[in-house]
Order: sequence, then C-alpha cells, then structure tokens
Amino acid sequence: MNATALRSAGTSAAGRVGAPSGNLVELLELTARERGWLERPAYLVGDRAYRFEDVYRGAARAAAGLLERGVRAGDRVLIALPDGIEFVWAFLGALRAGIVAVPVNTMLHPRETARAAGIAEPALVVSAPEAAGDFPFPAVPFEELPADPDGLGADHAPCTAGTAAFAAFTSGTTGGPKLCFHTHGDPPVLDAAAGSAIGVRGDDVSYSVPRMNFAYGLGNSLFFPLLRGGATVLTPQRLSPGESLAVLERHGVSVFYSQPTFLAHLLGHPDAPRVLGGLRRAVVAGEVLPESLERRLREHLGERLVNVYGTTEIGHAVLANVPGEQKEFTLGRALPPYRVRVVDEAGQPVPAGVEGRLEVSGPTIGPGVARGGREPARLAPGEWFTTSDAAVVDAEGYVRVHGRLDDVEIVGGVNVHPAEVEDLLLEHAAVEEAAVCSVRQDTGGTVLRAFVVLRDGVGEEERGAVRDELLAAARTGLTWYKVPKDVVFTTELPRNPTGKLLRRSVRAMASEAA
Repeated sequence: MNATALRSAGTSAAGRVGAPSGNLVELLELTARERGWLERPAYLVGDRAYRFEDVYRGAARAAAGLLERGVRAGDRVLIALPDGIEFVWAFLGALRAGIVAVPVNTMLHPRETARAAGIAEPALVVSAPEAAGDFPFPAVPFEELPADPDGLGADHAPCTAGTAAFAAFTSGTTGGPKLCFHTHGDPPVLDAAAGSAIGVRGDDVSYSVPRMNFAYGLGNSLFFPLLRGGATVLTPQRLSPGESLAVLERHGVSVFYSQPTFLAHLLGHPDAPRVLGGLRRAVVAGEVLPESLERRLREHLGERLVNVYGTTEIGHAVLANVPGEQKEFTLGRALPPYRVRVVDEAGQPVPAGVEGRLEVSGPTIGPGVARGGREPARLAPGEWFTTSDAAVVDAEGYVRVHGRLDDVEIVGGVNVHPAEVEDLLLEHAAVEEAAVCSVRQDTGGTVLRAFVVLRDGVGEEERGAVRDELLAAARTGLTWYKVPKDVVFTTELPRNPTGKLLRRSVRAMASEAA
C-alpha cells in the first residue's frame, strides 16, 4: 500500500476486530481466530514451525506461570531471552496477564544486563537457565515458567488502550539507557502507520536482523506479522551476512529488515544478488543510509528498498520512503497519524529546505524514564517530541536526516556533518565502513580524521594507494574544511548492539591515535 492509499485507509489490518478486554493479546488472538489463521505457521525456528494456535496457547501457559509466581498486573517482568518462541510466549504471556514486559538484550555483558535490571526494577526476571544467577532480582528460567492456565483462571487481563503493555530500553548513545513505555493501544497504531507503509501481507515471511529486545525488532517480528497473518523466521543469535542470506533463501523470506551497515557487509557476499532478487521488501533503518550505499542497493532492489525512520520513544517508524512515492536519498514523508516538523534552536518552525532539529507528534510517544518504577511518561497526540536529529523537510514534505545534532563536528569554526564526508569515502570500491571526527592539533586548531574499514581482499600493500585516492577524492568533492587531514585504517568501528555507530568511541579512538 502506498502512502496515498494509507492516508485514505488509516486503519491497521486488525482494525475491524475488537477485544472485549481491551487486552492486546486478546486482540491478536481474536484476529487470528476470526480470519482463520490459527493453523497457519506463525514462527519458523530452526526446523520447527509454530502455528498461531501454538503461539496463543504458549502465551496462556506463560501468563499462568507468571501469576503462579506472584507477579501481578502492573508489575514489570524483565525478559532476558534471545529471539525464539520462548521470547514470544514470555512477552505475550506477560501482556495477557496485564504485566509490563521489559525485553533486554541477551548479548550484553552480564554486568550490563544486571544494570538494565536495576533500571527496570522488575518483580521477576525470565531468562535462559545459564543466566538466571546474573540478576539482583528473583529470576526463573523460562523452562520452569509455563503452568496450567485452567488452574489459575488466567484470562486476558482487562486493559484500556492507555494501559502500559511493554517498555523498551533506549540505546544509550547519548547517556545512560532509559525505559520508554508503550501501551496495549500502541501496536495497532504502529501497524496502521509503519506496517501499512512497508506493505506487510499475510503471505509474507519476515526476518529481522534487529532483535525483538528493541522496539524496531518487536514491530518487525511480532506486532506486524501477528496482526497481518504472516510468518516470521527467528534465530537466537545475530547471523553473519552469509548466514543471513542462507536463512533468507531457505525459508523464502519476502520481507527483510536490517541496518545500513549490515546491508553493506551483505552486498559483499557472492550470493547477495541472487538472494536479494527474491525479496519483496528490504527495509532499512537504524542510522543514516549513505547515498553511495543506497545507489548500490537500488541496483539490486529498486523500489523494493524501503528506508524508514523512527525512535524507541515512538515505537517504530514515522517516516517511510514508500514504493510508488519514493524520492531518492530521503526518508519519505510522515506516516499518518504522525506529523513532523523542523525547528530552530528557539523551537520555532523553519521554512522548507532549512536545516534544524526534527520534531514528531503522534499518539504513541513515550519519552524515556530513568527507572521502571516511575510513572510512565506519555505525550499527548498534539505535543511535539524533540529528537536529537538534524533534518531538512522539502516543500513536498520529504525528509532528509543528516545525523544526530551532537554528532556535528566543528572544524575551523564551521559545523560539519560527518555523514557527508563518510558518504564520499564510502564511494571508493575498497571501503566497507567509514567514520569521521575532529581532532585538535598542537596548534589549537581542529581538523578531521577518517577511520576506514577496508573490504576483504584489500592487501596491506594497497593501503597507501587507497589512502591517497580517498584524500584526493575528498579534496575534489568537498569544501576544504570537510577534507580529512589523514586516514587511519582499522579492522572495525565501534557500534552498539543495534548497529549504530558510537561517535563517542570514535572520538576516543581519534584521541588515542593523536
């Protein structure tokens, strides 16, 4: 469905089904029952397929297990499980019981997961057996959780659209992680916007590189397919590009969600052209999509490539460059019911074409709170949420995001968006990744330093020539103060678990190199 059709429709795929309890899980279950999906495969995990019927039976047993352990509606449960059917059961089981599910990244160091638990302040942690001792809160391995729902009368807890359902951690790129709360009424709204823009269908098989412990991954792998009748492939661990291509081909994946960096690595695999040719949609989000990478992806995908933008606070995407209305190198336009605008430092809207700070307004926005026990923060639909992103909106409403405002480097007293320089460096055939930051010289002035990851197969003896070519291209294609002073080759760039570049760590690398 293109954006024009979406604006006239304005409802999710489940819009005609009502849940008497107001509980999201009852809505999902009734939708599957009324539309005849119960015998369809919902999740493909390894060699096993789990039907929609299996999903909701497992959720009922998980809900009973939580209630049996004394967890009550309104409490929080930390879900420390990798992507798999156990995660789905635990998450939906919590929501069924009126409990707030708080997923956490299981690939973090145990010290970091314990820190996350401290922020969430859960009544219980549901984890893998080997991790149950990592938390300063009561914990139970998932295998010991399920119970007989008939023995406890674990019906769907009564809720309203404003009842808290789950909370997601922010990535903490600009400080400590916070918890963003979302309600039982949010997923259908997110589906009406992002799910419709992406065009998820009941005959789709989806696979998401971003995990379900992130808000983006939850929409990709749980809300959209369960609301629309599609199947989803789950893998416990993040896969390499080659492994991901094998999964896409094996399961006939039609909707693939990823980040720009992962797709850049994937394009280097010899099987990529063939496998990407089988996709109906390739959705990219999480960081600015470099123009050079977009050009390469469109050679294989054309309009099947959908670039979207959202934040944890919003819950999923509010901008999408949808097929049929795409504008190159943009994030598309706002998805109803959301609105966007760009403002100056005083908070006043700027004219079309002028750069400023991006703001979003809509019904699902939950700014982060420092502790789970605090009152969840929610913005009214008419209020504006201020992002940390520098953006431009053109006269037709198409948005370009240039990066985070705190990513801006100052060189010679002038603001430089690193993404502009990095995009030029990425055009070189030998470059896999690039990051740029400013460094202070002994003279007191600042210059740019570039860190570059080379593609496989580029030998040590070629580095000197590549460095010269990169600097020459920068001098030719950029204003003088945007030209890096030098290029440092490295084996990898620092990224957080979502794949976002950690600018603070890049700056630390630059200081060490200096």
